[in-house]
Amino acid sequence: MRAKKLPGIKEKFYYEAPVLPAQFKAGKPVVAEKINSIDLVRLLLPSKENYYMVQVSGESMIEENIFDGDFLIVEKNNKPKNGDIVIASLNGEMLVKIFRLINGKVYLFSANKRFFPIQIFPDWQFEILGVVRHCIHNMV
Repeated sequence: MRAKKLPGIKEKFYYEAPVLPAQFKAGKPVVAEKINSIDLVRLLLPSKENYYMVQVSGESMIEENIFDGDFLIVEKNNKPKNGDIVIASLNGEMLVKIFRLINGKVYLFSANKRFFPIQIFPDWQFEILGVVRHCIHNMV
């Protein structure tokens, strides 16, 4: 799956959404008298200077529920742990993959059985650009 970096995140963007309880009676939602709200920007981006967004294309991460056209919020300057979904630069191309360290060797795995793992060799141009923290996609 390929990733394309988006322009910087706006510092002054603010959106607060109502939070409704997840209680249901006879198939109808019950609305509480008191509605709390959350600041989505603060929830998704604890520190804006350490995050960026990418838009993805392809289908190599569908088993992780990352689909063509989704937006990923990525934490930069973060060393990945085994199993983290990362944005990696491999020979000049930005990829979205699962990071694995096996017997001291770095591998990038897809989340689609149709794609083979990629072993990273020392002479390749390779860099981890960040760890994916959130995925935003449409439900339609």
